[in-house]
Amino acid sequence: MKTFLNIVLWIWQLPQNLLGLFFLLFLKPEFSIVFRTSKIYYSTEMRGGISLGHYIFLNDKYWEKEDGDSELHEYGHGLQSIYLGPLYLFVIGIPSILWAAWWNDSRPVSYYAFYTERWADYLGGVNRCE
Repeated sequence: MKTFLNIVLWIWQLPQNLLGLFFLLFLKPEFSIVFRTSKIYYSTEMRGGISLGHYIFLNDKYWEKEDGDSELHEYGHGLQSIYLGPLYLFVIGIPSILWAAWWNDSRPVSYYAFYTERWADYLGGVNRCE
C-alpha cells in the first residue's frame, strides 16, 4: 500500500518531480540525507534552496547550520507540492523563484513575508521572529 501511495504521489506531482530529476542529473550533489518523507541533496552549485516534488536541493552551507530552518522550510514547500499537485509550479514555484530573483537584503520586507515562503515556513514548522 505504501508503494502504491508513493507512485500515486509521484504522478500527482509529475511536473515538479521531473524537474527534480533534471536538477539531480545536472547539479551533481556532494551528499544527501533522508529528511522525513523527502530526500535533501546538498550541492555547492545551489545558491540557496529549491523544492521540487520529492526532491529538495540546498547549498551545502545549510548542512552546517544547527537550526535546521532551511530544511524545514524546503520541506514545507514539499508539502505544498503534495497539496497542489500539478498546480504547484504555477501557484508556488514560479512566484517563489520570481520573488527570490527580485528580493535582496536592502528590501524593507522580509524574504519570508511573501505568501509562498510564509506558507512553507508554517507547513514546515519554522517560527521566524520577524
